Amino acid sequence: MSQSESRSHSRQQGSGSLLEPRSRCQDVVVAHAAITLTDSGPWPWAAHPASLYAPRFEGEVMPPVSTQGVQPGSVTFDFAGRVVIVTGASGGIGSAVAEMFAAAGADLVLHGRKENVLAQRVTRVQEHGRSAIAVTGNIRSPETATAIVDAALERFGRIDVLINNAGGNFGARLEDLSPNAWNAMVEANLSGAFHLAKACLPTFRGQGGGVIVNIGSASASHAHPLRGAYAAAKAGLASLTRTMAWEWADSGIRANCLEPGAVVTEASRFAAAEVEERVARFVALGRLGRPADIAGVCLFLCSEGASHLTGQTIVVNGGPHTATPADIDLLRASNAG
Repeated sequence: MSQSESRSHSRQQGSGSLLEPRSRCQDVVVAHAAITLTDSGPWPWAAHPASLYAPRFEGEVMPPVSTQGVQPGSVTFDFAGRVVIVTGASGGIGSAVAEMFAAAGADLVLHGRKENVLAQRVTRVQEHGRSAIAVTGNIRSPETATAIVDAALERFGRIDVLINNAGGNFGARLEDLSPNAWNAMVEANLSGAFHLAKACLPTFRGQGGGVIVNIGSASASHAHPLRGAYAAAKAGLASLTRTMAWEWADSGIRANCLEPGAVVTEASRFAAAEVEERVARFVALGRLGRPADIAGVCLFLCSEGASHLTGQTIVVNGGPHTATPADIDLLRASNAG
């Protein structure tokens, strides 16, 4: 059957069912953040007949996306008037993310479990001339997610960006993990992000869009001795992010997962100089990450420059590396420390 005969045959099928072949939905023309259809080529998502985005008949207009596109010279890191939620803001990465967004003009909603530390973080935001509020609570609880969103809307009236940074980690062999320990890892590193993203969803939809960055871990993509539950939960977070991106894109919402490698913070096991030097051998750039390295990528992912970036996992680990069996022994010793 020729291409023209195939098109004719496709037009004779059905009347627009979502399961109908998509050859009748032809070229995509993008203009002013809307998509219309013409008649000169195959629909590019024909392999996904139940796609949320597949128009069902010629001329159907798809809903606006989160941005109308970026023009040369228009990309900025100006977040003035934007409201950003950062969970785990009392830790090193969360604190750096909050301060970098404040420096870019955003107002902040900071979540954590230590009121005294969060108060310091709020002060740092205010030193940049921005406003911030602190919300405490266990990120594993859906009630905490609701409280964070309610506080944000009461104080600022909107939410533009969600940085799901809160999590937890401890070392144990898989056979030594109790059911409670396993559940705690999954709830802190996966379920909490889901609860808060879901709680933000009505606001994002009402505003016509939003951005989610889920902070995962490079441990998600390789074996990590003594961190099995943590790595599994972070791998689930990367998968969840991809589904968020697809299911919520038609509401103008972008979602990406940022996976840090080894990052030196006050609380990390890399804080000791000898451990940092040892682990840095595995990094192509020759040093471990700093919280600001992660914060800078977060800022980009939420900026206009990343307007066509969603459903992706971005690894920030200083570059690919290889390791010998002796090197692995050293890493295991560091993990056990």
